[in-house]
Amino acid sequence: MRNFLTALMLGLPSLALSAPGYLYECDMHDIERARGWVSPKIAIILPATGGVTIVDALTMTFASEPVQGTVLRDNDRRLIVKWTLRNVRADSGRSFANFDYRVSIAKSSGQMELTAGPRTFDAGLRGVGTCIKRSQ
Repeated sequence: MRNFLTALMLGLPSLALSAPGYLYECDMHDIERARGWVSPKIAIILPATGGVTIVDALTMTFASEPVQGTVLRDNDRRLIVKWTLRNVRADSGRSFANFDYRVSIAKSSGQMELTAGPRTFDAGLRGVGTCIKRSQ
Protein backbone atom coordinates (compact mmCIF):
# COMPACT_ATOMS: atom_id res chain seq x y z
CA MET A 1 0.00 0.00 0.00
CA ARG A 2 2.85 2.40 0.74
CA ASN A 3 4.04 2.18 -2.91
CA PHE A 4 0.53 2.95 -4.13
CA LEU A 5 0.27 5.98 -1.84
CA THR A 6 3.72 7.22 -2.76
CA ALA A 7 2.93 7.03 -6.47
CA LEU A 8 -0.40 8.74 -5.86
CA MET A 9 1.20 11.53 -3.82
CA LEU A 10 3.92 12.11 -6.41
CA GLY A 11 1.30 12.50 -9.13
CA LEU A 12 -0.93 14.85 -7.18
CA PRO A 13 1.05 18.08 -7.36
CA SER A 14 1.13 18.15 -11.14
CA LEU A 15 -2.58 17.38 -11.35
CA ALA A 16 -3.95 19.32 -8.44
CA LEU A 17 -1.66 22.31 -8.45
CA SER A 18 -1.55 23.20 -12.11
CA ALA A 19 -3.20 26.41 -10.89
CA PRO A 20 -1.57 28.16 -7.91
CA GLY A 21 -2.48 26.58 -4.61
CA TYR A 22 -1.01 24.19 -2.11
CA LEU A 23 -1.46 20.84 -0.44
CA TYR A 24 -0.73 19.35 2.92
CA GLU A 25 1.03 15.99 2.76
CA CYS A 26 0.27 14.29 6.05
CA ASP A 27 1.86 11.23 7.65
CA MET A 28 -0.24 9.63 10.35
CA HIS A 29 1.30 8.13 13.50
CA ASP A 30 -0.03 5.16 15.49
CA ILE A 31 -2.72 4.28 12.93
CA GLU A 32 -3.26 0.86 14.50
CA ARG A 33 -5.59 2.47 17.06
CA ALA A 34 -7.87 3.58 14.22
CA ARG A 35 -8.68 -0.03 13.28
CA GLY A 36 -8.07 0.50 9.56
CA TRP A 37 -10.19 3.66 9.21
CA VAL A 38 -7.25 6.08 8.94
CA SER A 39 -4.76 5.97 6.07
CA PRO A 40 -1.03 6.19 6.82
CA LYS A 41 -0.76 9.08 4.32
CA ILE A 42 -3.37 11.76 3.58
CA ALA A 43 -3.23 14.60 1.04
CA ILE A 44 -5.35 17.70 1.60
CA ILE A 45 -5.40 19.78 -1.58
CA LEU A 46 -6.38 23.46 -1.49
CA PRO A 47 -6.33 25.00 -4.98
CA ALA A 48 -6.22 28.78 -5.29
CA THR A 49 -9.66 28.65 -6.91
CA GLY A 50 -11.16 27.54 -3.57
CA GLY A 51 -12.52 24.35 -2.12
CA VAL A 52 -10.67 21.39 -0.72
CA THR A 53 -10.03 17.87 -1.99
CA ILE A 54 -8.88 14.91 0.07
CA VAL A 55 -7.11 11.83 -1.26
CA ASP A 56 -5.85 8.83 0.66
CA ALA A 57 -6.12 5.06 0.47
CA LEU A 58 -9.63 5.06 1.95
CA THR A 59 -11.04 7.66 -0.45
CA MET A 60 -9.58 5.70 -3.36
CA THR A 61 -10.99 2.43 -1.96
CA PHE A 62 -14.53 3.58 -1.22
CA ALA A 63 -15.07 6.53 -3.59
CA SER A 64 -12.60 5.45 -6.33
CA GLU A 65 -11.50 9.08 -6.61
CA PRO A 66 -10.52 12.02 -4.41
CA VAL A 67 -13.42 13.45 -2.38
CA GLN A 68 -14.50 17.03 -1.87
CA GLY A 69 -14.37 18.38 1.66
CA THR A 70 -15.42 21.52 3.48
CA VAL A 71 -13.04 24.06 5.00
CA LEU A 72 -14.36 24.90 8.47
CA ARG A 73 -11.52 27.26 9.39
CA ASP A 74 -8.47 28.60 7.58
CA ASN A 75 -6.69 31.37 9.46
CA ASP A 76 -3.09 32.19 10.39
CA ARG A 77 -3.00 29.53 13.11
CA ARG A 78 -5.12 26.60 11.99
CA LEU A 79 -6.70 24.75 9.08
CA ILE A 80 -9.75 22.64 9.89
CA VAL A 81 -11.31 20.47 7.18
CA LYS A 82 -14.08 17.88 7.18
CA TRP A 83 -15.20 15.28 4.65
CA THR A 84 -17.43 12.23 4.42
CA LEU A 85 -16.99 8.82 2.85
CA ARG A 86 -20.33 7.38 1.81
CA ASN A 87 -21.49 3.77 1.75
CA VAL A 88 -18.43 2.20 3.34
CA ARG A 89 -18.19 -1.41 4.47
CA ALA A 90 -15.97 -2.80 7.20
CA ASP A 91 -14.10 -6.08 6.80
CA SER A 92 -16.67 -7.58 9.18
CA GLY A 93 -19.40 -6.82 6.63
CA ARG A 94 -21.00 -4.01 8.60
CA SER A 95 -21.82 -1.02 6.42
CA PHE A 96 -22.11 2.67 7.20
CA ALA A 97 -23.97 5.22 5.10
CA ASN A 98 -21.71 8.08 6.23
CA PHE A 99 -18.23 7.88 7.75
CA ASP A 100 -17.17 11.40 8.78
CA TYR A 101 -13.63 12.76 9.07
CA ARG A 102 -12.37 16.00 10.60
CA VAL A 103 -8.76 17.19 10.50
CA SER A 104 -7.20 20.09 12.38
CA ILE A 105 -3.70 21.21 11.34
CA ALA A 106 -1.61 23.65 13.40
CA LYS A 107 0.07 25.79 10.74
CA SER A 108 3.09 26.71 12.87
CA SER A 109 4.13 23.13 13.64
CA GLY A 110 2.33 20.97 11.08
CA GLN A 111 0.85 18.86 13.87
CA MET A 112 -2.44 17.27 12.85
CA GLU A 113 -5.31 15.83 14.86
CA LEU A 114 -7.90 13.66 13.14
CA THR A 115 -11.25 12.34 14.30
CA ALA A 116 -13.25 9.80 12.33
CA GLY A 117 -16.31 7.68 12.77
CA PRO A 118 -19.71 6.70 11.53
CA ARG A 119 -22.23 9.51 11.82
CA THR A 120 -24.46 7.30 13.98
CA PHE A 121 -21.78 6.73 16.67
CA ASP A 122 -21.29 9.02 19.66
CA ALA A 123 -17.55 8.39 20.01
CA GLY A 124 -15.12 8.18 17.14
CA LEU A 125 -11.58 7.19 16.37
CA ARG A 126 -8.70 9.57 16.90
CA GLY A 127 -5.33 9.92 15.26
CA VAL A 128 -2.39 12.28 15.17
CA GLY A 129 0.11 13.05 12.47
CA THR A 130 2.49 15.54 10.94
CA CYS A 131 1.80 17.55 7.79
CA ILE A 132 4.11 19.34 5.39
CA LYS A 133 2.71 22.21 3.33
CA ARG A 134 3.75 21.98 -0.32
CA SER A 135 3.20 24.51 -3.07
CA GLN A 136 4.95 22.53 -5.82
